[in-house]
Amino acid sequence: MVSCVHHIPGRARFKIEALRRDPELARMIEANVGSLEGVSSVEINRYAASIIVHYCPRTSEIERIMGHICDHCPKSADNRQRGPVPQERGATDRLTSVRPPAKVGVALRDAAAKAVVNTLIKRAVEQSLAGLVVGLR
Repeated sequence: MVSCVHHIPGRARFKIEALRRDPELARMIEANVGSLEGVSSVEINRYAASIIVHYCPRTSEIERIMGHICDHCPKSADNRQRGPVPQERGATDRLTSVRPPAKVGVALRDAAAKAVVNTLIKRAVEQSLAGLVVGLR
């Protein structure tokens, strides 16, 4: 599956799980995407299954770059993430913002719950220690 996980005009990060197990795919994507008009560099991290594409937003479009990546990935046309490409707040191109996946909401909820529990435990320990100090005097 190919998905754009981060985008600001001029730079986009894509995730492709197949990169982890296929070094030839990484070389092919780097060569083919790097040869596109307006693309200045392609960075591939196979261990993170990540591709960073630096491009000129005036001469190249992110949708065309992602389409080109999908065209060269096995089974990616069937598994391509649907919907608009995500972007940073304040970006000035014509793309619209994308709501974060449900997993992000769950992760935020869990992190907030852990923070609340940690705060409660910290306060309980502080009050217990304060009681001990008063009792020793």
